[in-house]
Amino acid sequence: MDKQPLIISLQDDSPGYEISPARVPLATLTSFMSDVRDFLKGSGRDADADTTEVAVVHGSLAVQASKFSSPSLINDLRMLEKGADISGIDPKRRTVIQKWQNAASKKGSVRFKISTPSGNVIAITNQTAFRAQVERTLVNVERYIRGEVVDLGGATQANAHIKLPDGKTLVVQTDRNLIRSETENHLYKEVHLRIRAHMDLETGELIDAQLLEFVHYEPRFDQQQFTRLTKKGEEAWKDIEDPSAWVRHIRGVTD
Repeated sequence: MDKQPLIISLQDDSPGYEISPARVPLATLTSFMSDVRDFLKGSGRDADADTTEVAVVHGSLAVQASKFSSPSLINDLRMLEKGADISGIDPKRRTVIQKWQNAASKKGSVRFKISTPSGNVIAITNQTAFRAQVERTLVNVERYIRGEVVDLGGATQANAHIKLPDGKTLVVQTDRNLIRSETENHLYKEVHLRIRAHMDLETGELIDAQLLEFVHYEPRFDQQQFTRLTKKGEEAWKDIEDPSAWVRHIRGVTD
């Protein structure tokens, strides 16, 4: 059904040269590849983007996915071809398009193109206005998260870069006093954090995360404590012939 390969490309000469597979800032490459993965995968309901094979090609920097097939992706591409309202596309892909549109609007040298299997080209530039007519709903949440600290500190704004179990990196704002008060060096170690953030109800994305505390979580099994509590429980229940029946009776549950 697909006559041409799907190609997603980034054009940018702001580093002082036209980026290409031969020369690209590492941060730009990392961010773009992560966005391409999220765009292909979407919410991940109908295809596995992680196993698909791609080629990095010129144009300036482009990813070609010749064999990837996803009904939801094809549907979303058709909606993107029709107009700038992205309310109806997959929420994960919508987030990527909004990110690209914001980047292109702020910096005219940045342009994105999606060459679709149908032969059309969807361009995202500072002249386009892709946006969701229905704005996303954000709620305030507190969460415990786990991940590896890959960067900690900062010259102007202190933050922690946390690599999550799914491979994505969450930037968590903090302050120097909190980092300074920690007696343990957390860099390149797995940690548990308590954070406050805004959460997108539709996608579950955490936005504007702030670090509340490092959680010093050290689970261990205390055999002596377990044995003591077990004996205490056995003593308390020794006169009950059928504990399950007793619990049902207390709850007012009849057989």
